[in-house]
Amino acid sequence: MSPVFEPQQPILHNFSDPDKDAFDLPPVELVRKALLKLAAHGTQLIVWGALLDQHLHVPRIDFTFVICNDELEEASEILTSMHLPLTAPRPLLLLTEGDLYRSGYHHRITNKLDDASIRCIRLVPASLPAFAQDELEPITVDGVPVYVPRTSAVYASITRLMKKYRRSGPERRRLASDLELLVNYNLLGVYRAPTDEDDSEEFDMERQVAEAESTIRGWGEAGEWREGEEWVEDALVRIVRDEMCIDDLPSRSD
Repeated sequence: MSPVFEPQQPILHNFSDPDKDAFDLPPVELVRKALLKLAAHGTQLIVWGALLDQHLHVPRIDFTFVICNDELEEASEILTSMHLPLTAPRPLLLLTEGDLYRSGYHHRITNKLDDASIRCIRLVPASLPAFAQDELEPITVDGVPVYVPRTSAVYASITRLMKKYRRSGPERRRLASDLELLVNYNLLGVYRAPTDEDDSEEFDMERQVAEAESTIRGWGEAGEWREGEEWVEDALVRIVRDEMCIDDLPSRSD
C-alpha cells in the first residue's frame, strides 16, 4: 500500500495565534477568499469530501480540496500567510477515519478550538483519490474555478481505496459508509425512507434501480472505466440491485 502523505515537518511561520481579523468573515466567505487566492496562484483545486458529495446530491458539509502533491506545501503556506493556522487533526476523526483524515494539511477557519466546533479547510494530496486529469471537469463555484471528478471516477476511486485498506480498519469502514451514501443519494435518489404505504407506492424502488443500472451501464458504454477496473461496473449494478453488499467489495487481506 502506498505510504500516507504527511508533511515532512510542520510549517512554523505564522503558526502562533492568528490575527483575529482573519476570522471576522463567515466561514463560507473566508473559504471563498482563500480559494480565490489559491486559484490566482495557479493552484488546481479538485473538489473532494463533502463538497463533492453535495455535487452528487449527498447532504454533507466541509471544505476539502485535492491538491497536486508537489503543490501541496506551497498551497498550505498561502493559507498560513492569510492567518489561517495549521491545526492538528481531530483525535476522534483520526480514530474513525485513520489515514483518510490524517493525510495533508488542516487549516483552521474559525476561532472555536473545541473538537466539536472547529472547522477547517483541508488540503488533501492528489495521490490519495488518484484522479486522472481526463477524469476532471472544470466548473466555477461562487466565482472560483475548481474541478470536479466525473461521477464514475468517484465510484472507481472509492473502490480503489477500499482495496488498499484492511476490511477491519477505520479507513475501509469510512469508505464503505461513503459509498453507501453515494449509492443511496446519487444513484437511487433515496433521500428518505418511505414511512407508509402511500409513500412506498409513490417511491418506485424498482424504477429507481432500473434507472441507476442504466446510468452505471452508460458509464461503461462511454468507456469511462480505466483498464482493469471494468469490474466496478458489474459490482455497482449488483449493489443497486441489492444482490451484493458493499462490505463484500475487495479489500486488503487482513
